[in-house]
Amino acid sequence: MQLSVVGIGPGSDAYLVPAALHVLADADIVIGYHYYFQFVSHLLKPGCECIGRELSEEEARAELAVNSCRPNTHVVVISSGDAGIYAMASLVYEYAARQQRTDIQLQTVPGISAFQAAAARLGAPIGHDFCCLSLSDLMTPWATIEKRVTAAATGDFVTSLYNPRSQKRNWQLARLREIFLLHRAPETPVAIVRQVTRPEETVTLTTLTDLTVETVDMFCLVLIGNSQTYRFGEFLVTPRGYLARKPVSGEEIQEESFRQIRAQLQRADLSAADQWAVLRCIHSTADFEYEQLYFAQGQPLEHWQAYLAGGGTVVTDVTMVQAGITRAFREKFGVSVLCYLNDERVAGLAEREGLTRSQAGMRLAIAEHPTALFVVGNAPTALFELVDQYQAGRCQPAGIIAAPVGFVNVVEAKLRLKSIKTLPTVIIEGRKGGSNVAASIVNAAFTLPQGVEQAATALLNG
Repeated sequence: MQLSVVGIGPGSDAYLVPAALHVLADADIVIGYHYYFQFVSHLLKPGCECIGRELSEEEARAELAVNSCRPNTHVVVISSGDAGIYAMASLVYEYAARQQRTDIQLQTVPGISAFQAAAARLGAPIGHDFCCLSLSDLMTPWATIEKRVTAAATGDFVTSLYNPRSQKRNWQLARLREIFLLHRAPETPVAIVRQVTRPEETVTLTTLTDLTVETVDMFCLVLIGNSQTYRFGEFLVTPRGYLARKPVSGEEIQEESFRQIRAQLQRADLSAADQWAVLRCIHSTADFEYEQLYFAQGQPLEHWQAYLAGGGTVVTDVTMVQAGITRAFREKFGVSVLCYLNDERVAGLAEREGLTRSQAGMRLAIAEHPTALFVVGNAPTALFELVDQYQAGRCQPAGIIAAPVGFVNVVEAKLRLKSIKTLPTVIIEGRKGGSNVAASIVNAAFTLPQGVEQAATALLNG
């Protein structure tokens, strides 16, 4: 004895799969919603018994199908679309399991579902992740349905709606629209496909904000696009990503990172040059707080770009800052990047004068390169030394980048530098900073034309 659950597609013979045609032609008994027999009766063999039931009698159909199974009899239960999607397959299998009918040879024959047929009519709306939801709360509590609706909306799924609206269940679709509008743009494309593949088929294209729920009934399937779905003539297209693939090369990854960072910047008081420096600090740390910690005076980036392009000298307090300044930039412009921390004279000077090694290294560097661009990314004592030497008239730096990091004397050293109004300066305020941040600001100066161009392009593109 055999029991088959068959999906007969959305209504047209052209959408019946060959396997379903074969099973229907072999059936001895066919059970289903009486409305569906108009689509399959001409495919059944002579003498096949057709048992029609009302739409609300799903349990009775499943029970009748299981109980009708007897030797040498092929019972077929028909469902529109695919029998496994909001249809009879699960109920038939439940009844067979409940009665432990292991003697029945069960099979499910798939069909083309309504949402697949509707999607085909619309062109390419389900080219990326999608989900199907039923708005019928006859079997599922509305609280559960609403949770799933919210998940679909926030997850940016293309969403197909079954059982969207009936005479008695006439408010659920409107509630779904409210939820989706909290998470989707008002202009999100929406399609209403009624009686898909049947002679009376209609397709209505609208938007989420203009969706008129009163035009929807139980013969409709509603499809809501995701944030990327767009209308192309009478079609809907949801990109898979082939034409906007993820960045692969190092340069592509960096440019996409810059784009994402720029989109989240908030300060309106920053020049394009300073914004570029902030962007590179965030890129090296993944910490957006650097936008608020960034302080600049004296148009430093513009000044340093010209200085470095002329083959200037950069002095750093530690070798980590030195290593973080991109070698290609240094070589392109013939810039020397020096760190005196490991100079053989440092230990003796530090011992004689009671200095830290960073402080002693800075003192030696100032004596030999008094007009350099000084970059401090670690030691607040080096920054104190630099300010002392400047105020004593022993150096005239091209500028100072102050990004020491830590707890002891870090804030005080930065505040002392901030009180000097006569130097091109960038300070990362507070306790944060570090070698990578200090180096990022130098690299921002090297690449300033690129940064300004990107800012102009971003402004042009909104």
